[in-house]
Amino acid sequence: MSAKEKKSVMSHEAHERYRQDSHSKGEDGFFLHRNTDCVAYKLKTRSLNLISPLLKEKNNWLTIGDFNGFEAKYLAEHNQEVTASDISDVFLVDAYEQNLIENYKRINVEHIDYEEDSFDYLFCREAFHHFPRAYLGIYEMIRVARKGAILIEPIDVLAKMPLLLFLKNICDIFNPLLINKIWKNRFSWEVVGNYVFKISEREVEKIAMGMGLSCIAFKEINIRLATVPEKWGDCDKIPMDMKLYRKLNRKFSVWNFFCKLRIIPYNRLCAIIFKEKPQEELLQELRKNKYKVIELPENPYLA
Repeated sequence: MSAKEKKSVMSHEAHERYRQDSHSKGEDGFFLHRNTDCVAYKLKTRSLNLISPLLKEKNNWLTIGDFNGFEAKYLAEHNQEVTASDISDVFLVDAYEQNLIENYKRINVEHIDYEEDSFDYLFCREAFHHFPRAYLGIYEMIRVARKGAILIEPIDVLAKMPLLLFLKNICDIFNPLLINKIWKNRFSWEVVGNYVFKISEREVEKIAMGMGLSCIAFKEINIRLATVPEKWGDCDKIPMDMKLYRKLNRKFSVWNFFCKLRIIPYNRLCAIIFKEKPQEELLQELRKNKYKVIELPENPYLA
């Protein structure tokens, strides 16, 4: 085993150990399953609602990095067949025993134990950036999918902020690390040891083109607000009354306004990588829901 492979194994083991430690401490991993009236639930479902165009007909799904089955439960509530998966199944076992999910499987995304085209869609929300070898994970997701793979992840701000790229190019002339004084989270790791990957439309486009796929779709959204003082981990303790709901909506409206003017980037990107060309009805539904749909050209040398 190479040194790089060892680091990948160490990262997976660290994430699994983190899940097991949280479980052994008796942490409530199912608070949001029960409490639908808090800020955290509203913010989390805000991102899940992005996939609504894909829920018009029944499909078979595999969720990736779904530590307590929240995404699987959401899909099941929308008449989808779904299997939840995570690097550790300790919380998924509990979710299954509490009848929150119907199926689960312990999965390392770098080696998904299913045949090619086993599921219609694979869905990964806020887990891709935990993968130690992120692109290996996404290739596995596409392999196992029949129709496509969906990512909802933080956006790579460098791809969306020309001014930041301009400053980086200037700084690189003198010192390639000088930009770090401005771009504080250029190199970012989580406490469990993984580097935090972020995605961009261009990176997803290159993956799809390299694999000879026919269509991709993108939609940007703000999930987090810099103007919300509480950290994400505390949001499940904040009840969502109508006054706070209206206040958050106003903040999102202002934030979205500046994003539409391209002054600041959105903070989340939903990327759908279609393995087979979607039906025209689905493409129309995506466009209706403000998705940017890109139909990719065929490789003229392999056509």
